[in-house]
This record gives sequence, structure tokens and C-alpha cells, in this order.
Amino acid sequence: MRLTTILLGAVLALTTGACSRNAPAEDEGRISHERNSEFSGPHLRVFVTFDDGTDASVSTAEDAIATAVGSTPLPGHQARDWTFVKENDDGTTVAYALVSWDSADPADYLMAGWWAQFPDQGLSDLSFADSVQYAIVDGPELDPAFPPELPAGGTATYAGQAGGLYAYVPGSDWGEHEGAYVLDEYEGAITLTADFAEGTLSGCIGCAGDLVTRRAHFGVFLGDEIRDVRAVAADYELHLGAATVDKAGNFEHAGVEVRHPDREITHSEGFWGGGLSNVPDGAGNPRLAAGFSDADFTEGDGSEGLFYGTFVALSEEFGTSGD
Repeated sequence: MRLTTILLGAVLALTTGACSRNAPAEDEGRISHERNSEFSGPHLRVFVTFDDGTDASVSTAEDAIATAVGSTPLPGHQARDWTFVKENDDGTTVAYALVSWDSADPADYLMAGWWAQFPDQGLSDLSFADSVQYAIVDGPELDPAFPPELPAGGTATYAGQAGGLYAYVPGSDWGEHEGAYVLDEYEGAITLTADFAEGTLSGCIGCAGDLVTRRAHFGVFLGDEIRDVRAVAADYELHLGAATVDKAGNFEHAGVEVRHPDREITHSEGFWGGGLSNVPDGAGNPRLAAGFSDADFTEGDGSEGLFYGTFVALSEEFGTSGD
């Protein structure tokens, strides 16, 4: 499952004062529900098909330039991440992947990451102006060929982690800092509620605890130093509007509202979506929900911001008992 995204390109546009994003009507259908990885612990291959039909892939055997032990919320799993760089006559690929898997059954895995493609560009002179970026969440339990058996009724709650990139351009309330910018990574808790009778999923990022700054997945572009010394992202909340869940367990909704207890949000818009697991928990509900979210906003003093990221949320039953 992948999302064609504005990713770093939009963030860089925002930091130059030209905040823009797809209109809500254009957001629908942005997610491609397809497989994008193969894993046989600890060997990983990530692949994408571009809009022109060209296929590309990276693998741990040939293209990994860095790896480290990762963290995972999935009970009984271990995790590792990889950074990939691949350069050939067609251009350069830079990608990142974090994989969580059951060591007793490596076929039980979940992968999240991003892919940046730089056509006709060498590694020494990369520019986002003509690049294409994707966010990816993938694994057998999100395979569109094997959709989940959704409950006919009842509700389920999900909780987990969301994170990604954010950018902020301070307005007049920031005094001498007006017009400067913050570009960094955020992490925070996501909470979701599924209403299977209504066929909807809704929730919030940042309502359960604050968003925090943490350099995690984009160090290859941002470096290791945390830039957000003022923790700008801390008090924002991303309210995810009710998305309709289809029979395949997929959902998309062009409705994300950004809120802040002390800042005047004059305008916000966004998109979120993803899929439900085809593995049931002990209560018979999908054991997790995974996907993508993005939102941009404007404040009363002219400040502008953008959040973009991925999420994985476990059902209460799965998160507490592992079943």
C-alpha cells in the first residue's frame, strides 16, 4: 500500500512561502492498494511501479547503506530499519524502510517507509524539484488479494504511533523569528474508533499526549541534529474525520482538522487513509489499522504549517494481550 505524496517537495515549498497541496477532491484515490515489499527475515526487497509503468526496487543485499535495530509496538515482534541508495543510468533512488516481524514466523511482518526517486539525477546533485516521492506501508495482512472479514456490527478502539515530517513558518506573533522556518520530524500517539455497523473509522493524532520532536526516519536528508528547539509541534492535534471503510477494509477521507489550544487556526485541510488488517484479534476485529495522514494549516498571525506522516494503530485486544 503506497501513497503518492508531496512529502519533502511540499515541505520545501512551504518553507519558501508557497504552501500548497492537492485539493480535497483530488485527494480521493491517492492511495494505491498494492503490495510493495518481500521479506524473508532479515532480507528485504522494496519495489514500486511508477506512473509510466516502469518498475524499480531496492534490496538489503545490494543497496542498503545503513541499518539499525528498530522499535515496534507489535507484541512478540522484533524490528530493524534500513536506508537504501541506488544509482544507475536512469537516476537515483533514496529509500528508508522499518520492518517489524515475528522471529518465529518472518512471514508475519509489517513494513513502513518512504521512497524518493530522482530521475536523471546523480547522487551528488539531487534536487527535489523534479523528484517523485512515495510513502509505503506494507505486509501480508494488508494484502488487497486477501481482504479482512469485517464484523457486521460493534465497535473497536485502536491505539498506536504516528509520525513523519512537519514544517512551520512563523508569522507575526513570533517577533524576530517571523519568516524563519522549522523543518523536522514529529511523533505522537494516534487513537482510532471503528464503528463496524456504520462502516466508519475516525480518530485523532496528538489528542492522547503531545506530539514530540524526534529524529527517526529522515536523517539522510535532515541530518542527525534536531532543529526544532522550541518544540513547535507539541500542542497540535490532527482530528481525523470519519472515513468510510469499504468491503476490502480500505478507507480514505479528505477531512483532517488541525487544532491547537493557544493558536488561532484560521484554516486547515488534509487527507488520511489506509487499510485494516486481514488478521483478526481475539475479539474477531482486525488487529491493526495502518496508513497515511497529511494536513496543512494557516494561523491568525500568518504562520503556516504542514504535517505529513504514516501511522500504525493496534486494536485494544491485540495491544494488551497479543491476541
